[in-house]
Amino acid sequence: MRTTIATPGDPRDGRLSDSVILRHIPPAALESYADAMTVGTRHRGDERRALGSRVIASCVAVVIALSGCTTAGPPVPRATRAASADDLVIEFRQNRDQVASDAAIVRIGNGGDHDITIVGLELSGSAFTAPTVRDRSSTIRAGQTTDLAVELPPIDCDARDGDVQVDLQLRLDDGSVLTASELSDPTNALQRIHTATCTVAAVQRIAEVAAVPGIRLEGAGATTVAVLTISVVPTGAPGRLLLVALRSTVLLQPAPSDIGGAPPEAWPLSLTVDPASGPQSIELRIVPTRCDPHALAEDKVGTLFPLVVRIDDGPETVMTLPLGAGTAEALKDAVRARCA
Repeated sequence: MRTTIATPGDPRDGRLSDSVILRHIPPAALESYADAMTVGTRHRGDERRALGSRVIASCVAVVIALSGCTTAGPPVPRATRAASADDLVIEFRQNRDQVASDAAIVRIGNGGDHDITIVGLELSGSAFTAPTVRDRSSTIRAGQTTDLAVELPPIDCDARDGDVQVDLQLRLDDGSVLTASELSDPTNALQRIHTATCTVAAVQRIAEVAAVPGIRLEGAGATTVAVLTISVVPTGAPGRLLLVALRSTVLLQPAPSDIGGAPPEAWPLSLTVDPASGPQSIELRIVPTRCDPHALAEDKVGTLFPLVVRIDDGPETVMTLPLGAGTAEALKDAVRARCA
């Protein structure tokens, strides 16, 4: 693990491990050296599995020594935070309750001896078409870890899944700026977000696929079955779409068949759509996966059905079935009726 400190015209091409080290330069030093110094970080090899991007704030004297710069006049004052060499660990994540929204988490651990206050955050990278900015103040206490919720930038579907990355810039209350490239992503959230978003875009280009608002109920009490309808309307655009299956969730599963046996883990669909197809629909019979008291109370993703699709001759991919909030609540009411 090392830090590359480059000056304009510097031909060095330094490479870093996935634990990204960032120099924290006090504002006074930034003013003196803004045109002469940049701090860069890179990654290589198996070290991509490192758990966090490490951000080490160093005093300006160390930065000067490493870069070989000299100055005339009075010495630049040393900031208290820079002198303490705060150590930050940064990760990109997405919580379960954010899966249905365009939001994610930047997790920041402060291993230093001093609190830091972040007054601005910019999220960017090859996964996105533009950056997103968070202009809210957040203090990370010494020795603690804080999750900062951020709105996701627009996803760039021209970027290949394997090449996407997240970059971060933090502005601190003392005017310092910290920059990290290729944030650690221990749960593979970015890959999942990119694949799901771009699959939806590709599918909806060929056909409008969504759950019809509302449900129909069969039976009553412990025999209640919810019937959900999926509507498929071709757009007329070229391409062939195959709806392979709809998978069950932690809350909902296919209703048992009349011949008995364990319920299947997915609803087979096998529905093909192309420009010559007309509108189609599929009805799915649904029952609860579980009836314990916490099933609904703690549910965050129980109505997010994974829809398995294939476009043209490509591989199977998964998107979340578009389903309105009213329909999601109606499905939960059906769970309450059957589990009462």
